[in-house]
Amino acid sequence: MPLFEFTCCDCETDFEELIFGDEKPTCPSCRTTHVEKRLSVPAPGRVATSLPVCQPEQIPQGGCGLPQCGQGACGME
Repeated sequence: MPLFEFTCCDCETDFEELIFGDEKPTCPSCRTTHVEKRLSVPAPGRVATSLPVCQPEQIPQGGCGLPQCGQGACGME
C-alpha cells in the first residue's frame, strides 16, 4: 500500500493518500480529482544499534554472552 504525496491543482492543498491500483486521488479540501503527484522522499529508517564488542579482559567463563560466543565464533576466547 504505497502512500503518495499530492498537490491539488485547484486549491493548492498538499496531502498524502494511500493509492490502490488505478485509483484516482481526491483533494480532501475541494474534492476535485485534478491533482498532481509530488516527488516524495522516503522517511529514514530506524537507526540500528551495534552489538557489544567482546573485550578479552571482560569475557566471563563461556564467552561474552552473545549467541555466537557460545558456538566458538567470538574470536576473543
